[in-house]
Amino acid sequence: MAPNGIGTFRPFRVVVPNRVDIAGGTLDIYPLYLLLGDAMTVNAAVAVRSEVAVRPFRRGAARLSSGNFGIAVTAADTHGFSPGGKMGLLSRALRHFPAVSGVEFLVRNEAPVGSGIGASSALLVALMLAAGRLTGTACRRDETARAAMEIEAAHLKSLTGRQDHLAALRGGLQGIRFSPGRVDARRLPPGGPAGTMLRDHAFLAHTGIAHLSSDVNWRMIRGAIDGDGEVLRKFRGIAAAARGAWEAVSAADPRGTGAAIAAEWTIRRTLAPGVSTAGGEELFSARRVRRLIGGG
Repeated sequence: MAPNGIGTFRPFRVVVPNRVDIAGGTLDIYPLYLLLGDAMTVNAAVAVRSEVAVRPFRRGAARLSSGNFGIAVTAADTHGFSPGGKMGLLSRALRHFPAVSGVEFLVRNEAPVGSGIGASSALLVALMLAAGRLTGTACRRDETARAAMEIEAAHLKSLTGRQDHLAALRGGLQGIRFSPGRVDARRLPPGGPAGTMLRDHAFLAHTGIAHLSSDVNWRMIRGAIDGDGEVLRKFRGIAAAARGAWEAVSAADPRGTGAAIAAEWTIRRTLAPGVSTAGGEELFSARRVRRLIGGG
């Protein structure tokens, strides 16, 4: 055990899941869901994790180490890390909690950088849970999700959503409805019929194409904020597909779930440049992949 300014602590670890969108991604971004009505996002936690290990460090100093980037930064305390660079988001998160020293946070994502499954947001949540536990200032789940969203938005200087953070905090399969002043997140356990159905009928693959969600999201929702009727119509179609996906997932219906995912993607890929890439389209059109996903 080692001193950290508020007593002593033993090393511990926080591990949270990443998520995949089933339908309705982007609708969790404020203020888009307010423009649509009955907006919903459906996601599932996956066995790809984000991890923060916390251990004592030397007296009068703090360290933040990234296993993915192979870098470590040291400061007098946890408020001393720079909010810029590759560790900037995590540095901002630590400023949300009381400054402490004598501690090292070792962070790591299992997912490749830019894989598009919410890894950076999940790692942010894991760090916030770890810092809250260390400093005795842990918040309720909904407060943590909101704070994480706003920390991320401030860092990216862009609009961000909340589904990644909720998935990391709750796990399982989630149907998340958004309304003014309220988020209604319903959860199905991974070991139930819905989870079994997805394990039997779904798979997760990485295209190898890096994805920067903040830029793509802004291109998608800019038209909706500007009041473009065609863009709003498409987003309402995505919301309807998400509601259909939640009904199908809840019923453990693989055919209905697949149909809702396909309907959602048919609309989503037309919303803005960068939603789908030439490499991705080429991959999905390959005969071998089409046979794998049941497309002929």
